[in-house]
Amino acid sequence: MTLATLVLVLHGDNPRLELLYFWAAVMLALTPILIFGGIGVWVVRKMWKEREEASAERGVRSAELKG
Repeated sequence: MTLATLVLVLHGDNPRLELLYFWAAVMLALTPILIFGGIGVWVVRKMWKEREEASAERGVRSAELKG
């Protein structure tokens, strides 16, 4: 017998334990999504900020050249 079968036979059907397993699986699936999604949002915001700063700097340079 495998260990999972042995545990099931010895402990029987436990709805609270099944609920715990369900939420553990949900958290296991969501954790990498949240981590990599957060990193992606951080990188995109950083890129936008750098583009805005670069375009503002170009605007200042073009104003200096004109006047």
